Amino acid sequence: IGFLAVGSMQIAAINGNAGAREATEAATRATDQLETLIALPYESIVSGGPVTDADGVYSTSWAVLDGTAALNTPLPNTKTITVTVTWLQRGPRSFVATYMKANNL
Repeated sequence: IGFLAVGSMQIAAINGNAGAREATEAATRATDQLETLIALPYESIVSGGPVTDADGVYSTSWAVLDGTAALNTPLPNTKTITVTVTWLQRGPRSFVATYMKANNL
């Protein structure tokens, strides 16, 4: 009986580790896309996606709102960039990263 309990715990640990790896991969993809968008000239930052990776596992999209429309906070000369990465392993899941970029920065 003890071996069965250990085996069950091992399976749970493996599944937990796989889920953590997927979430880390999604976070990395989101921050990579966010950094790419932040590096663009202010006028060139627009919404886009979805873009699916070569393996068809992760889908990345991004929404860009002017400061007067984003987060119910009127901040002129800003854009709020929200990057969302979704994947379907172990049920539909997503990771969201948001950044506010000011013009001339």
